[in-house]
Amino acid sequence: MASSAMADEFDTLQFNAAVNKTWDNNLFRLSNNEISDQITTYTAGVKLDKSYSQQRFIVNLNYIDNKYQRNDFLDFNTLNYDAAWRWTLTPALTGTLSTSKSKALAGFADFRTLAQNIRTTETNQFRAEYSPHKVWALIAGFTEYSATNSATFNAIPDFDFTAFDYGARYNFASGTNMTLLGHKRTGDFQRPASLIGVLDNGYTEDEFEWDTVFKATGKSNLSTKLAYLSRKYDTFSVRDYDSWLGFIRYDLLLTGKLKLNSELSRTIGQFDTPYSSYSATDALTANLSYFYSEKLIFAINGRYAQRDFKQPVVAGLPSRTDDERSLGASVTWQPIKNIGLILNTSKSSRDASNGYNNFDFNDVTTSVTLDLKI
Repeated sequence: MASSAMADEFDTLQFNAAVNKTWDNNLFRLSNNEISDQITTYTAGVKLDKSYSQQRFIVNLNYIDNKYQRNDFLDFNTLNYDAAWRWTLTPALTGTLSTSKSKALAGFADFRTLAQNIRTTETNQFRAEYSPHKVWALIAGFTEYSATNSATFNAIPDFDFTAFDYGARYNFASGTNMTLLGHKRTGDFQRPASLIGVLDNGYTEDEFEWDTVFKATGKSNLSTKLAYLSRKYDTFSVRDYDSWLGFIRYDLLLTGKLKLNSELSRTIGQFDTPYSSYSATDALTANLSYFYSEKLIFAINGRYAQRDFKQPVVAGLPSRTDDERSLGASVTWQPIKNIGLILNTSKSSRDASNGYNNFDFNDVTTSVTLDLKI
């Protein structure tokens, strides 16, 4: 919800701080007997961005403290970070070595137990690009990723994977570029294989994607991704699946003050239950911003999504489909360069075919941000 004022790209040292207050009328996403709460989030961060010769080093540290007024068993704090070394060996051979770690409350849209579940994700990645003429490039890399829950959550379990990433990119003279990438992943779940529930302990996965970024004009920008994902489980092939996914993003400056951001997407996510092995979410999102002045921005946003739960492992169970809707509005005021105020309100709902997972909720968030740079 919060958005700090942006510092210049190459400021060596940047500090930011924010205070968010959110009122949520249905914290646990219940279909009835809703429980409201007020959440206060304090954020303090520092960013180091330094270049030495042809090498660039970027480090982001953010301390986040979440306080719940009524449900204080959900209180937690964390130090999230990401760091990257954008290296150059020769003008033709460049790449990135990066690492990141973040913690966040899993939320209760999918995790349907009234308990704290902190989701921790860690990513380590190496990527190299060889582009002798800056027209075509060969890409290779290696990724390590892990995700863990502080509470048991079989539908989206603890797991880690390693991946070999490879591909090529072509840059057109017009400024458009196209990239073909492949990802070969080997994953493990932090649980033994179990016939009860048909829960596996590992998988292999191949993903192939075609990305296009069209040359941005003064008024519009268009990017697309089309990918095919195929997953094979080590023990229970009944959970194997494959699917198309991707997005189309289009940004358009309608007038000098009015901007439209839109996206049509399909995402895939593991969801291990008797009635599903994964979910496919088709979503349309749009955000319309009115830049009243350099200091004041009004915006409205909306999202409609249909989420289908696929690949059941128990025959005869009813299928599940969720219709999700949200509508929101925000005002951003930045009276001086380094201080901003954001007021955001939204109304969301989910209609699930099984009834148990229905919910509606409203929230209002206010945020004060401070951004200093040296």
